Amino acid sequence: MIRGVLDNFQPDVYQKRNRVVMLWKNIVGEELAAFARPVGFDGSVLLLRITHPAASMEIELRKKEILLKLNLVWDEKLFTDLKTV
Repeated sequence: MIRGVLDNFQPDVYQKRNRVVMLWKNIVGEELAAFARPVGFDGSVLLLRITHPAASMEIELRKKEILLKLNLVWDEKLFTDLKTV
């Protein structure tokens, strides 16, 4: 019975986004993750706190790649953009 419930469990978008953010370091690498950290969401936009100017440039350069990797975790378009705050 419990197995049937778990098989039918489908996390909502907010839960999925939170789980993906927990993998941030694995997705972008430890070096970039040390200077660019997720701090929240604005709809499908992932908000990042940047503590080094070079990290901001790297995020911008790798934005498409990072978004692709984030969305591949659930094979769903959970994030549409990255914004630094």
